[in-house]
Amino acid sequence: MKAGNLKKVKADPAIIAAELREAENDLEVAGKSFRDGTDKWAVMQGHWSMLSAFRALLMMKGYEAKGVDCMKYAVDELYVKERVFPPTVLENFEVGREFQKGNDCLCVYDRDYVEEILAATRMILEKATELAKKG
Repeated sequence: MKAGNLKKVKADPAIIAAELREAENDLEVAGKSFRDGTDKWAVMQGHWSMLSAFRALLMMKGYEAKGVDCMKYAVDELYVKERVFPPTVLENFEVGREFQKGNDCLCVYDRDYVEEILAATRMILEKATELAKKG
């Protein structure tokens, strides 16, 4: 992580709520894509949901990340190493990220794996929402 990529900010409840709403909307669309059999899009939409949830989680701790690598590192430090989330959430995040880059041969659309990614996304979103309610 380069210096300056993680910025200390004042936690803003309005931004947190907006990011969580966006994450929920993206996850709903991902679920629809999965039910429709468009697994590639389900993973990509799940990834976007994770991005929004991660932004909300960082904002809760008073941080803003510039760049996905910085965001992933910060979530690892603030939430995975603190055992709020298992390390698998970052693995699932990376699969979605590879799809975003066009490296979609990793998963070959194994429906069980896609379902696992969406379940991880749901778990992240539910925990982030719970943490936001605690303030």
